[in-house]
Amino acid sequence: MSFPNVIYGHYGMEKETSTSKKRRFGTKLVLPDGRVFYYGSAGEAITAGKIAMSKATASDHIKDLAIAAAVSANASGIGAITVTNGGSTAISGSAYYTGTRGDVGDYEDGYLFVNDANGEGQVWPIWRHSAASTSATLTIDLFENDFVATALTTSSEVGLAKSIYNAAEVWDVNDIDGPVVGVPARDIASGSYGWFQTAGPAAVLTNGTVVVGKNVMTGSTTDGSADVMADDSSAEFLIGGVINVAASTEYSLVDLQIRY
Repeated sequence: MSFPNVIYGHYGMEKETSTSKKRRFGTKLVLPDGRVFYYGSAGEAITAGKIAMSKATASDHIKDLAIAAAVSANASGIGAITVTNGGSTAISGSAYYTGTRGDVGDYEDGYLFVNDANGEGQVWPIWRHSAASTSATLTIDLFENDFVATALTTSSEVGLAKSIYNAAEVWDVNDIDGPVVGVPARDIASGSYGWFQTAGPAAVLTNGTVVVGKNVMTGSTTDGSADVMADDSSAEFLIGGVINVAASTEYSLVDLQIRY
């Protein structure tokens, strides 16, 4: 079966939220005026117009996890790859494995990648996966038609990454956990699901004095805000170009250029 990842929607869809997952993380929504949004969840309350970032990966999942059993080239489907979990962080399983409708696995719609040794450089989106206590075996299901191109051995080392849209957080100038994922067009409660805008006109929290036609970046002093683009190493992440200027602590209209 297939999972359409682009929706050409109507005005108002970008403001829909829910307390249960309705689509795959990263599903793309395009509105008639060309504005682009991606579907995700909020790991904390995120108010409209604030810049959001991805949640950090658990430190023992970032890289160097062992492949639990060798995987032959062309392996695919359910249970294609097994990984030995790290020693610090347990993993919650997807609904298929837990038998509880709606359970979202920690790494569902995320990625598995080989960081070293046999098969290094390969990446797979994760369809669903089992639960795994610390140091236990994690079973990973691949999407239909995906497969292992180069065989893996028990010497292969892998890393896990959540979808950047899974449990997004407000951009924190003092604790940057991951890349910018977008700006919600409405408030999204902690634990709820909704849309993050990445392209086109958006009202964005402004810090300092921004300039029409100039780029803005992620704020360096105020969480969730945008600053005028700097020419030095203080620049963090390009957000877009200013259309209408508002005062500091207000919301300027910005042509977002985060992701298309």
